[in-house]
Amino acid sequence: MDNIRFAVVGLGRMGRGQIREILKNVPARYELAAVCDITAERLEGLPAEWGKEYRKYTSVDELLKDDSVDLVSLATRHLDHVPMAVKVLEAGKACMVEKPVAPNVAEMEKLRQASLAHPGKLFLRHNRRFEPAFVKAKELIGRGVLGDVQYIRLCRAVGYCRRNDWMTAPEQFGGLLTNWGPHLIDQALRLIDAPVTEVWADMRRVISIGEGDDMSRIMIRGANDRLAEIELSGVCTTQGRELEIIGSRGTLYYESGAKTIHVRMVDPAIEFQDLKPHCDNPPLKYGNFEETLSFVDADYELPATALSDVWKHCAAAILDSVPYPIAFDEAMEVVRITEEVIRKSGFAPLQKFCAAK
Repeated sequence: MDNIRFAVVGLGRMGRGQIREILKNVPARYELAAVCDITAERLEGLPAEWGKEYRKYTSVDELLKDDSVDLVSLATRHLDHVPMAVKVLEAGKACMVEKPVAPNVAEMEKLRQASLAHPGKLFLRHNRRFEPAFVKAKELIGRGVLGDVQYIRLCRAVGYCRRNDWMTAPEQFGGLLTNWGPHLIDQALRLIDAPVTEVWADMRRVISIGEGDDMSRIMIRGANDRLAEIELSGVCTTQGRELEIIGSRGTLYYESGAKTIHVRMVDPAIEFQDLKPHCDNPPLKYGNFEETLSFVDADYELPATALSDVWKHCAAAILDSVPYPIAFDEAMEVVRITEEVIRKSGFAPLQKFCAAK
């Protein structure tokens, strides 16, 4: 196989964006073979830059009969992901699944079984794992720049919007949590880097036209005692820090749209002394009267990674047998935590998707 002949199911904003992303960033490794949408009108007037050689389908079943298609990417509504992915895998084709991969762990288990029956064919699109600020933050943590990481804060304010499309409908598994939550939960789990021991959550509908949530706050604690806070908002009218991490020797933060990550840390040349607290009357000043610390401020350039790198990794897995960096069990844990968030928050419109406990 010289390149991957791919098809996209669902020609809404996400599906069209995927095609643009692939053809712009990895054109040598992919060829658009087909598109599919149940709404025939969406198959008309498609962008000229997509070419003219691909086929058009209004039925997934018909698409799967097309022997020229190697990979099918699912950019459909949330609840379609698992049933369609199982069909794609059973047809012997590779499958890229958009997030949220599944509404709950039970559905995810169905996908696991299909994947085990067709190994090496399933790819999960947690593309925010390649977000430059996240990649750099993970590198700095690994280098010990911050010392022992204690607190992680991930925030995404998507703009004040009284959204009224299907993504706000709980019966479609819609809402801000199921839209943005998988991205930040995946990042949080990678930064915690330990099994999860505790989840707390609050979900609210504030201004959304539909009954889905548009404001959530989540706390996730790891077995290593790292604590991650996630804030999602479709209500906030301002932009601020998207990422903040506090460690025993410093703090890093990334502001929306910035080209660097800023770190303020204790001078690396300083070694903490082995001191003990004094219970007698201290000097009349705050803090530590036996130790003077100095600090270093540094700005770190973001790496040249991009969300579209997910397609490069997919191509490397299919064409070069390089392991895909997003493991099924990692995506399963994202689904499990999302389900736990819904359950713990008590957000009624989505409770039907949670297994009884």
